Amino acid sequence: MSRSIAVKNVDGVDNYVVVEIKPVHHRPLPGKEVDLARTISFYLSTGQVLNHVSTVRFENPMTEESYYAVNDEDIEWLLSLQPIDSGTNG
Repeated sequence: MSRSIAVKNVDGVDNYVVVEIKPVHHRPLPGKEVDLARTISFYLSTGQVLNHVSTVRFENPMTEESYYAVNDEDIEWLLSLQPIDSGTNG
């Protein structure tokens, strides 16, 4: 599954982030709870990997440039990721 999120950089330039969600295939040990059910990756429209550093903010780890989600619906969706995604790039 993937989703595009509208973002702006600090200069107000529009762009978008692609969020890729992939299930993790593994066999849990009997009697052990499994917390990680998926991996989440974030990419700028150019294909550059981004870190999801807060609900509304993404950061390019190479350039340290920040991008901010601008759509309320996207922000709500990103909030729904928080229990499983600890805010790091999958």
